[in-house]
Amino acid sequence: MPLEDGVDIALTLVDTGGRRIDAGPDEVVAGAVRLKRWQVHPVPPVDGAFAGRAAHLIKINYDLCLDPDSPPVRWFEIGFSLLDRDSSVVAAIPRGSAEPQSASSYVLSDKLEFVPVGSSAGLIHIEPTESAVHAYGASGDVVRWLHVAPRGTVVRPGSYSAWIVVLAPVGRAEQEFRATTRFSPELAPEHDLLPVSRSAEFSISLTVDVSSVVDVADRVGPGLGLPSASPRVFICYAHEDDAHKKQVRDFVELLRKHGLDPVVDQDHVGRRKDWDHWALHEIKRADFVIVIASPACREVGDGEHEGYGRAGLRSELAVIRNLQANYPDWSDYVLPVVLPGCSVEEIPMFLAPNTRDHYPVEALTRDDIDYLLKTISATDPWQGWVRR
Repeated sequence: MPLEDGVDIALTLVDTGGRRIDAGPDEVVAGAVRLKRWQVHPVPPVDGAFAGRAAHLIKINYDLCLDPDSPPVRWFEIGFSLLDRDSSVVAAIPRGSAEPQSASSYVLSDKLEFVPVGSSAGLIHIEPTESAVHAYGASGDVVRWLHVAPRGTVVRPGSYSAWIVVLAPVGRAEQEFRATTRFSPELAPEHDLLPVSRSAEFSISLTVDVSSVVDVADRVGPGLGLPSASPRVFICYAHEDDAHKKQVRDFVELLRKHGLDPVVDQDHVGRRKDWDHWALHEIKRADFVIVIASPACREVGDGEHEGYGRAGLRSELAVIRNLQANYPDWSDYVLPVVLPGCSVEEIPMFLAPNTRDHYPVEALTRDDIDYLLKTISATDPWQGWVRR
């Protein structure tokens, strides 16, 4: 999968009547995802709650492009972040589902929500999906779509699309965005490769005095705004060997497939970073922390590791231990997991493996993570600090 640097993405919103297909972004490559031309629809002034804001309906077109000799992809993710925080994404589709979905159509309501309608009545259309699509975007300044292939298959190359509604201050000339992509290729054992996340920043040129292009529907029924938040889970584990790292990655993909938003260091390789700061930021940002049991994890957690190795694991476990000391109730959000081939004796003692719950996963299947998923869904959100 070729990677290209120097990405420059342009997108223009215009105030002339009718549908506009802009010259950019087009043929912009980030990893194996190529952004195609977008449809842009200015929206007339609507509900009074949006006073002082201009709305824009945008169809995002993108292709998953794989060379014939490239490894197939088990999942890929594309996301967009607003860098100007006084603008926001207020609605996004597809909404996300763990199962393939049929084609669907929508109109835009006066509340700037997508309302499902029959195909003949809708301006906004989403094509049928062959794989699960999970959507993340409850914060309003980030929206992401994760395409996950069914077990035993791969995500197909080809064209995909999504729609967003962006609110920007009236009179704003430009809106800054960052596009990001992540991948998980199906690699043969002999491949010494690791997927790298890609990003590109670009500007949307916003016009003034936007004319009425998209008609909004008045009181047409319940609508869809931003997707619901998915639990964000930080994965703490030891780099024991290649087999253990692959098992952790397969476990992470199983969590993704069932609607969680896992964070693992294998997805964040690239430019040089301070891993201590990264771990502290991501652990405090997460809804839950999963600690994967293994011999090295127990040694480091119990203070028995000798030498200078395992710096990343030492840093992560130190953060977890200190947060538990300062916030004892936060222990409910630290979940020890025992993967196949490991044992409860390999959970660090400060996580109380024998007196508190742990989560054995005897096989990487939906049934074997059911106890873990039920615990996450039944636990109220942590209120001890503001997650950013």
